[in-house]
Amino acid sequence: MALVPRSEWFLQGRLKLRQLLLVSTLGELGNLHKSASRLAMTQPTATKLLQELEATLGVALFERSKRGMAPTPYGFALIRHARGLLSDLDAARHEIHALANGSVGTLAIGAMASTASVVLPQAVAALTERHPTLQISIVEGTHAMLVATLKSGGLDLMLGRVMGGSEMDDLQYEVLYRDDFCIVSSPMHPLAKSRKLTLKALVHQRWVLPPSSAPLRQSLDILFMSQTESRPRYAVESVSLLTNLRMIQEGEMLGVMPADIARHFARSKLVTVLPVPLVDLFGPVALITRVGRTLSPAAQAFVEELRIASAKLATKPPAKRVP
Repeated sequence: MALVPRSEWFLQGRLKLRQLLLVSTLGELGNLHKSASRLAMTQPTATKLLQELEATLGVALFERSKRGMAPTPYGFALIRHARGLLSDLDAARHEIHALANGSVGTLAIGAMASTASVVLPQAVAALTERHPTLQISIVEGTHAMLVATLKSGGLDLMLGRVMGGSEMDDLQYEVLYRDDFCIVSSPMHPLAKSRKLTLKALVHQRWVLPPSSAPLRQSLDILFMSQTESRPRYAVESVSLLTNLRMIQEGEMLGVMPADIARHFARSKLVTVLPVPLVDLFGPVALITRVGRTLSPAAQAFVEELRIASAKLATKPPAKRVP
């Protein structure tokens, strides 16, 4: 099917919500009959909607075969945008419902374990004090998972790291702060009372670390390789901060934490910060949002609190060993 350029008004005037729903569902199920059934329409109706959409766009969105329907490159692009639009509509419905019930709206925040530091809870606490009826959800996960959820419209914004790669297309950054990282142990660990340590002394210890695919883990491995020609191999992989803390306490394992979190745990005698410098281990923490999307009033208020909390963190001195 030849590509026919279409003006913006032409597409907006012809595009139907049911077509977006159909494309999104087809991308998930890969079967026209099942997709039509889920959307409570007949298969001939679904076929007509898809044919009209392909004619409007001037491209084939799916390849038909006996095994089902697979998206073409054009189909993958439209599926991604359709899901974002549908998610925005759902968010609008929720926000209007919340406003009708006396609330200021909803807010979905994504955060990696390494960015869910004191800044996030401080900003959330300040926001809920100003807007006690605001409905807030915090989703924690890996950078890749959160980016995908943000792009699909499942998050309003996220706290992540400044990174490269094509997955960051269509996203924009605002650097909030730079944080140090610390190697921590249980206060009862044999190394806890050491006054000076090197990475070479730690490489063969047992660790709890992010998965090997995680950028933080890769940065740590590179640092170890540059100084010891080896990397930690006896490691349990986990992205849960609480699980990591328990493993460090119970299993005589070492871990890596953002300095502000490590200081907080150390003051409560939950961990000991080991005297090993980790300089510029990871990129700065950034507010990440979708390009071209206007933030809701609730999200804008949260961004204000984030900036205030980040400015306070930036005035703190570098991390020091806490016994």
